Amino acid sequence: MKKTFILAALAATLATPVFASAFWGGTVINIAEDDFLAVRKWPAASSQQIDSYDAGDNVSLTGRCKNIISNVSFRIDAGGSANWKYSKMRKANVWCQVMSPSDEIGWVRGKYVWPE
Repeated sequence: MKKTFILAALAATLATPVFASAFWGGTVINIAEDDFLAVRKWPAASSQQIDSYDAGDNVSLTGRCKNIISNVSFRIDAGGSANWKYSKMRKANVWCQVMSPSDEIGWVRGKYVWPE
């Protein structure tokens, strides 16, 4: 009985996902002081707006970006300089996934975020 309990506890421990912070920083750029960067539910300008960032706000990026025309997703969180990352993010039709100020996962246009 004791052995079964230990095995069950071990199995539960191994089955429990490990949550680590997957976010890294960015800063909202190229937005007028009287404007905002919309956070969308999905990577599309027609998608529901779930939140927004002001110019200069800090952004929590997941590292996932997507070109919505070619439907190609890519990662920008592994290595590379901020200039290299931004060269990928600023391309036309690229959206990047973020944690919104209201703690929801959403999407913003990559060209408006400078990666740290």
